[in-house]
Amino acid sequence: MASLAQGLHATAQAATRPRTHYCTGGSPNKTPTTPGLGVPTSTRASSPRFSPTARPWLTLGSPTAHLRLTSHFWPMPTTSRSFNAWPQSKIEKIVRAIKMARRRSRSDDGSPRSESFRMESEASDADSETDLSTPEPPSVDGYADGTKTQIAAMEDYWERFCRKQHQKQGLSSDSTWKDPHDALREAGKRELTKFLYWRLRVKRGRGGRRSKGIKKASALDTNWKMFLRYYEKINGDPMPDDLGRRMRKSIRKIVKEKGLITDEKEKPPMYIEDVVILQETVLRTMEKRFYIGLQRMQQCLYNLMACFTVNRISAMRKLQYKHLQCSIQRDPKGGRLGFYSKSPTSLRKRISVNTFIIPEIIHDPSLMLSPHEFLLGILFDDDAFRAPGIKSRDDLRRLWLEDGRQQLPLPLKAEKANHYVFCKVEATRGVIRVIRDQPISTAALSRQYQTLGEIAGFPILYTHCNRYGGGTILNQSRLVSDAQQNLIMKHASIRTFLKHYLPRRIGTDMQALMRGLEPDSAMMRAVTRMGRWVDTRRPRELTDAQKASVEAIPELQDAIYKRDTFAQKLKQSRKKSRSRLDRLEKLKRNVMNTRSRLLYDLRKRVREEFDNSQAVKDIQRQLAAGTAVHDEKTKELLAARGNMLPEQIYLLEKLMTWPTSWSLEREWERRNEAVEAVRMYCGVREGGPRRGRRPKRPTPVEDVATHDPLTLATQTPQRSLPRDDALREAEVHVRTAAKPLGCFQCFGNIQESDHRRMQHYSRHKHLLRHFRDTHLDDRHCNYCNTPVEHEDGLRRHAHERHRLKT
Repeated sequence: MASLAQGLHATAQAATRPRTHYCTGGSPNKTPTTPGLGVPTSTRASSPRFSPTARPWLTLGSPTAHLRLTSHFWPMPTTSRSFNAWPQSKIEKIVRAIKMARRRSRSDDGSPRSESFRMESEASDADSETDLSTPEPPSVDGYADGTKTQIAAMEDYWERFCRKQHQKQGLSSDSTWKDPHDALREAGKRELTKFLYWRLRVKRGRGGRRSKGIKKASALDTNWKMFLRYYEKINGDPMPDDLGRRMRKSIRKIVKEKGLITDEKEKPPMYIEDVVILQETVLRTMEKRFYIGLQRMQQCLYNLMACFTVNRISAMRKLQYKHLQCSIQRDPKGGRLGFYSKSPTSLRKRISVNTFIIPEIIHDPSLMLSPHEFLLGILFDDDAFRAPGIKSRDDLRRLWLEDGRQQLPLPLKAEKANHYVFCKVEATRGVIRVIRDQPISTAALSRQYQTLGEIAGFPILYTHCNRYGGGTILNQSRLVSDAQQNLIMKHASIRTFLKHYLPRRIGTDMQALMRGLEPDSAMMRAVTRMGRWVDTRRPRELTDAQKASVEAIPELQDAIYKRDTFAQKLKQSRKKSRSRLDRLEKLKRNVMNTRSRLLYDLRKRVREEFDNSQAVKDIQRQLAAGTAVHDEKTKELLAARGNMLPEQIYLLEKLMTWPTSWSLEREWERRNEAVEAVRMYCGVREGGPRRGRRPKRPTPVEDVATHDPLTLATQTPQRSLPRDDALREAEVHVRTAAKPLGCFQCFGNIQESDHRRMQHYSRHKHLLRHFRDTHLDDRHCNYCNTPVEHEDGLRRHAHERHRLKT
């Protein structure tokens, strides 16, 4: 005991200044203790954690006072060790505890506390000793949902790693890998490095799903960052600095050995010019269809609010009515009295502690970039204003400010305070439900954003591009300080922006700057923004030849061979157990998943190589023909347009009108019509997402040659057949076809969109699947206008009258 006390004394002298003598004390109840620490042996052997009745403790001695300090670090392993075998991290924790005890043992002026003070302190703190002796490890409640998910994933990986190591040691009862938490507390550089190497080899994640794998150094750094949070959660303290430095060296060595990609991904900023392209695509295209027009209006509003507030998608999707503050505000610039009474509506969006004030822009050249029109249309569609007389934008026009007041609030209904601006919409068996009290999922909103970006011609588009562009503009603006930029972007310091947001494509005209010339800022902005890669010819789907090439890949052939071989053996076998049938289903899923993954990789590669390959074709065509005229195939791709709904054409006419007068009355009428068009479109049924490959219905080439955005916004797109003729042909097919491809129930519903009523499936069995999934709950035949009593009656009616045997 004396030698161990001397060892502790020597260690404390080496780690603290000035040097002071310390000693360890025995247990007051004479319980046998582990050498070197006052930890009861029975407690250490019985439970891996401390209990209120048997807790570790350490007695520190000083010339004038003896204080009992409750240990706040986790217990040592059950096997006894000498002090010299302790890891450096444990010694550092003991030294930190010693320093804390020294500070507590001295008064405010630095002099040692008296013995009477020690006795009074022990008497007053006796009841709270139990609470202090069992500290709770740090929780992850303060992190974002995505961070919590990643921390949980690292916890799962560590537990899997510990199970592997425990199995290698023969499932020994005294194995250090038996308990993952104890193994993490005892882990050093060797064990943690071994874990990172194992993490790089992992091929499957939770539930046996194929893991994406780690191919970039930044991905490994992210995994290590999440692991450090998990380490702090279990140990109660962050990883020691010495161990952290050695692990960073190991990570650099792993990156070099495994050849991980160290190049940073491009961070293309999305400016307002790119938002214009995306917004126009959302309003025009029918290649991406929604269940109801409200979803399209929400997407338009999200594009604008994400650009103007540079908020993350997790904050935007949780925006509720209670976060909105609508008011009529007096213009401080002055003017006619009538102008004050018709001043614009100020919309304030509160996310966390930030409030963004977004006033209207009078005589805005394009209302499709005004978030007020979309937001007010959504609020009017939900009847959200508390005042019973406010049902449209025209009602707001009749309000004014009285007695010199500066603003007039427009409160929303209290019972709708928890409604989400970007709410969830789902369709179950043909019934569309708008779930106002649930937000749209992050995956759904991100997927919509990415799909519409592909239709617009962007090579890749994700929601964080708005933060890259907005952060770049804030950083370059002289009106915004670093502190205000950090507040807007929710950053702790400007270093976060410099490390993760600042584009590596330099947007400064260095040539002009060095030569003392005027920089061409417009050109530099054009060559750094995302819009420079926009090309609507970029393929969104693989051709039949490209899909067929995937079937010859050895990985897919091997999966098909295993499936067919096992299926043949199972067919010839008389014994078909549940386990063998489950294995066959697993092999079938493996073939399907492998084919889907290879098709996804091929599509990604084709889109990445499109710019260079298409540029070579364009150059050859232009040099050969001596002109920049497109070939016929390119004309067809450029001319391809989905059939737009009449309500959609009307919406475009109202949102893309230019101000034709400086009169305030005319401007209000223009905005009133736009808001009313948005409100009306919220209830339009678009028919839902398309199934299978989208049809290509090219319009005449002459329309593309005279492409004028203003003209196309106000004219109806040409159809190959008049609406009446198309409906007549669809009705004849539904009534006479032996195996119809069109649904009689959808055709008979006059409230459905024209596309849904006239839709033809590629095969008769696809129509049967649609009917079973959508219409079995119906109790009325829309085509025959005949009621049915139950599901069997509907099936019999569909078979006898409409040749659908379900």
